[in-house]
Amino acid sequence: MNGQRLDLKGLTCYYLAFAASAPGRRLFLLGLSFLILLSLYLIGQWQLPSAAIQISEDANINPHRPSGVEGAGVDIDSPANLPASLQFPPHYSDALKLSLTSSTPKLSDPWAPLSLSRCLFGMPSYYAPCAARRMPDVEYAEELIYPDFEIREPYFARSEHRLKWRTFAQTCPDYIPRATALESGWVQYRGQSGQNFVFHNVKYSVNFGLDSWSPKSCMAPQVETSSMQSLSDPPTANSTVIIAASPDSWSFQHFLDRVTHTLAQGRHLSSSLPHVLTGRRPHMRTVQELWAKMGYTEDHLLHSTSHVEASTLIFACRAVLIHPWLSLKSLESFGIYHQETSETRNKLVYMSRSAGGPTSNGGRKVVNEGEVLSGIKAFLDQRGRGEELVMFNHQNFGDVTELFSWFSETVIAVIGPHGGAMINHRWARPQTLVLEFMPTTRIATMIYEEAAILSQTYATLMIEPTSPGGTDMLVDVDDVVSLLDKHLGVVGEDPLRKSYFWRSPGLGF
Repeated sequence: MNGQRLDLKGLTCYYLAFAASAPGRRLFLLGLSFLILLSLYLIGQWQLPSAAIQISEDANINPHRPSGVEGAGVDIDSPANLPASLQFPPHYSDALKLSLTSSTPKLSDPWAPLSLSRCLFGMPSYYAPCAARRMPDVEYAEELIYPDFEIREPYFARSEHRLKWRTFAQTCPDYIPRATALESGWVQYRGQSGQNFVFHNVKYSVNFGLDSWSPKSCMAPQVETSSMQSLSDPPTANSTVIIAASPDSWSFQHFLDRVTHTLAQGRHLSSSLPHVLTGRRPHMRTVQELWAKMGYTEDHLLHSTSHVEASTLIFACRAVLIHPWLSLKSLESFGIYHQETSETRNKLVYMSRSAGGPTSNGGRKVVNEGEVLSGIKAFLDQRGRGEELVMFNHQNFGDVTELFSWFSETVIAVIGPHGGAMINHRWARPQTLVLEFMPTTRIATMIYEEAAILSQTYATLMIEPTSPGGTDMLVDVDDVVSLLDKHLGVVGEDPLRKSYFWRSPGLGF
């Protein structure tokens, strides 16, 4: 070149002549391939941002998305993709985690559910964060995925009792949906989930009878949120309300197994004590005191109200009936933190349905109760460990604090026919023996499930009633003594454990 003009024509002829040779052809094709790939890369980089935006905008009409599944490869609940009404306040999504952060670990902590608060790719459309996108006035929604668990089946005095119990457990339509399998003596509870919704400036009208066993009542499968109505102006009262209107919410049993679970599931979503919409005012002093134990005074309880207005309304009615996290959190809300056994326990407390006046539900009486009590006392005398059989009477306790303390510090066993009084086993410590007499005409699992969840030792006698269709029982004293001899005061394997299909030691199993 040296100052001369570049001869493009000559250079082109030279290049074409070189390309015609074998080495030239290979070099020419290699260069051409490189230019094509470089062009495709640059085109892709230029189009990718707009394509991603288009996917996000079309997420709800993607023809390739499976039916009932949200998303199209992006986080459709990222702030940029959410309507203003669903850009959830950050403190809600952090609430569950913050409620578990404590300087003193609690027994309930390891059983906490996984909270999903964004509608993600592949998430079913009926999960709370995705369902909320189709609902008005929703400020926040979370799907709670509860960890699977399993509990050991009861101890039995006879093999035929075990057979009767297993037949019930594997055929009862009310039990099967939550107790999904019975394998090697362990009952598995898998696939349970709950939902929480937070509504803003709404009026909630109860579309079922308060305290009634309706398929739409709180914690029933068909419970709805459709009765929420938008308010143009913020309410002047009841700034935050949580719904806990479960069937028979006034009763001792269903206050404990339903109301407390609803409150435990949704309580972390309110930074201050909310008002509670619930059923009729309880007539039982114990239930009134339990409300107070949780911090709810009468001015925070909205009894038998057909509708309520709130600037913030927490809907936690899709709560799980049986799970360690909810049971343990309920006890913790009463100030009960059982971490270990007590060496001072020496009382066997008997729950009679024959002595002490009429029961709220008749039947299930032990017709030979005197013989049963004498047999237990004779066994304890022969055992010679200073243990004592006492008859339970709730009127002997000044308040629930005294009741809690007595069970925690002195009770080593709870014995009696199936009934509401047996529920007091909850106040006793782990490893407490719970021995329940069960008529085969009215089998129930609530005492068994709760005792196992609380790491108590549960045993049962499956007894044919004394009359066809009845519930009164003739209890075999030898069966009672046999179970006491095997399990009273014995520290055995924990009847509660986590459940997971993959059971590698590397996963902690």
